[in-house]
Amino acid sequence: MKKDEIIKFLDMTPHPEGGYFYETYRSHKTIEVNSDRLERNASTAIYYLMGKNEFSTFHKLKYTEIWHHYDGARVKIVEITPKGELIETIVGKNFKEGEVPQYVIKGGNWFAARALVEEEDDYVLVGCTVAPGFEFEDFEIANIEHLSEEFPDFKEVIESFRRD
Repeated sequence: MKKDEIIKFLDMTPHPEGGYFYETYRSHKTIEVNSDRLERNASTAIYYLMGKNEFSTFHKLKYTEIWHHYDGARVKIVEITPKGELIETIVGKNFKEGEVPQYVIKGGNWFAARALVEEEDDYVLVGCTVAPGFEFEDFEIANIEHLSEEFPDFKEVIESFRRD
């Protein structure tokens, strides 16, 4: 299938950070997040798709997110920890080249992702699971200028995820 066919088949819509998504699961069980005294679904999951020249801009979540590779090309995740460490991970199927099929991003880390595709109809399809469950109020898109000022050693990398 081509990218546009998958978007239609999976009933995906544009995501604010870039790419396309469809929520596939929201736990019927809720939990209280003790440190915040918030009630959240225990877990949520989405399909997430990016194509050629598409990326997920820098953002962070309050809670941990796990990316699972399903189909298509590889995806590069760039992460900046609160301690200022830059971590780059390729999520894909070529294990001999160091790619991983699943990757965990700790809550509170800034991260961005880029589809490593070459052809117009190519894509990467992943699943993203968040626990406690995702809520937009726990999601923050970075101000690229401020993030570059906070982490000047990584300015070039951060700027590469700037939206026009």
